[in-house]
Amino acid sequence: MGQTKADLITTIEANDSLIRRATSVFLRLGIRAVNMADVSSELGISKKTLYKFVRDKRDLIFQCMSWHCAQMERVIEEAKSSSENTIDAELKLIRFIHQITSDMHPSVLFDLSKYHPQAFRFVNERRDEILRGTMVDNIRRGQLEGLYRSEVNPDVVSRFFISLSHEVRAIAEDASNSTPLSQLYLESALYHIRAIATTAGIAFLEEKINEENLFI
Repeated sequence: MGQTKADLITTIEANDSLIRRATSVFLRLGIRAVNMADVSSELGISKKTLYKFVRDKRDLIFQCMSWHCAQMERVIEEAKSSSENTIDAELKLIRFIHQITSDMHPSVLFDLSKYHPQAFRFVNERRDEILRGTMVDNIRRGQLEGLYRSEVNPDVVSRFFISLSHEVRAIAEDASNSTPLSQLYLESALYHIRAIATTAGIAFLEEKINEENLFI
């Protein structure tokens, strides 16, 4: 007999939970240093159970990066629907990425690029695609709200921000750099908002940072 609809839903939910938890393991401990036995131990399951969901470590890493991108999209959609304005939505995304990068093991980006280049390319290209669309929408919304300057070109500025995010990653991977990735990201994100905001937009941003003690 084939799987029932309920069985299929249970399987999908179990797989999502496993990938979510495995992603947390890799981000926290690094990628190269963690083998499949380590993942199984961290998740409290057997290797046999783990291999029911993935072919090998390469497949697991790729699924983890796919899940990470999907999670970013979910956070963006939730921020859009629950924020009072575009800068508030931007700050919710900034908090999400700042938290991830704060908890992330320093070797993750290097390990991904050197040992899992396919997953590295995928996550970077998908992230750029997500951010570019999000930036365009947010800038247009902010212009209607009077928080972003009307003369700003959303398409051009979104490309500027993507380029800035690439530079942040390059700085983080530079052996001479001593600034954490989370701080580099935070500085670049706030720089982006301040660069295109109106006086009202900057006032709102500073108020939110001060009243909520954001990123301190």
